[in-house]
Amino acid sequence: MIRRVICVALCLLSAACASAQLNHNTTDLASSLSSLAKTQILYNLAQAITDPEFVPSQVTISVGTAQTANSVSPSVSVPLGPSFAVANRITTGGRGGNQLSNISTNAAPGLGIQVTDAWNQSWTMVPANSANQLRRLRTLYQFATGTLARRDPTKDLTEKEAERQFLCDYAMQSLAVHPESAGGNVRYRVDDCLDSSGALTSRLFYADPSFTQGPSCVVCIGDLHEKSARPHLNPALKYHFIRTNTQKTDDMVRLGSHGGTEFYVCGSAAGACGFVPGQRPFDGRRAFSDFVLFVHEAMSQPGGGTTGSPRQSSGAAFVYAVR
Repeated sequence: MIRRVICVALCLLSAACASAQLNHNTTDLASSLSSLAKTQILYNLAQAITDPEFVPSQVTISVGTAQTANSVSPSVSVPLGPSFAVANRITTGGRGGNQLSNISTNAAPGLGIQVTDAWNQSWTMVPANSANQLRRLRTLYQFATGTLARRDPTKDLTEKEAERQFLCDYAMQSLAVHPESAGGNVRYRVDDCLDSSGALTSRLFYADPSFTQGPSCVVCIGDLHEKSARPHLNPALKYHFIRTNTQKTDDMVRLGSHGGTEFYVCGSAAGACGFVPGQRPFDGRRAFSDFVLFVHEAMSQPGGGTTGSPRQSSGAAFVYAVR
């Protein structure tokens, strides 16, 4: 037993052992990022389905920290006096008898070792607290679950109708400029938008061009030099690809759950998954993977000031730590 304790102590004293523990903690922390993102997305999907007054709760992970501290505190005790002592004691009996007692004491040296292995893992998270951030996220979740605004709530929208309503509701990122000037934003108009009273209106949007280009754009514009910009949804963003237990078909696979709500997606593009009118078949698992990336895109804000960064995450950071 003593030999094992000494071996553990020697291991903790070496840099290799502490480094291995730090590498393990760092890998464990990094592997939890995907699970954390999926968990909060499933929570918001459930809220979009069950709560008509739903407002998303979303955070961006900005910094992760893993720390490991190893220490060994040995203690040694050595007797300063004689290592062997003898004490004699004579006891006198009541009837004249005597009893002699011998007490021998061996003062042996002692060894003690205290081993400490302490670790700390923490995430620094930035919550979405901008109104436009939350509007974008709400529109994304409603689009994925088929709960966008409509005149007849008992009837699902066609893909074309859903995409138009998405363009009407999605609050595009825009550069901060004077009201009388576009100031570098691209301008586009969306007609036939359904407002809260059920009437059809037109809406004018000003968008930061950097958010309308590339594979990550949610609302994309093919040619920024056209006189009239023509926005369209990213083809990878699928309408109503999330289904619940009452809506699933035999060709759907389980995605996950939150609370009492189970989520299913189409297992393959060849499956009979009850796609909405006008929608081409697609792989629901790939659609969810792309949807996670679109959520990150919706969280991004136009950069500003002297940072030189075209994008940033807004909000006050807070730290969640596990010790």
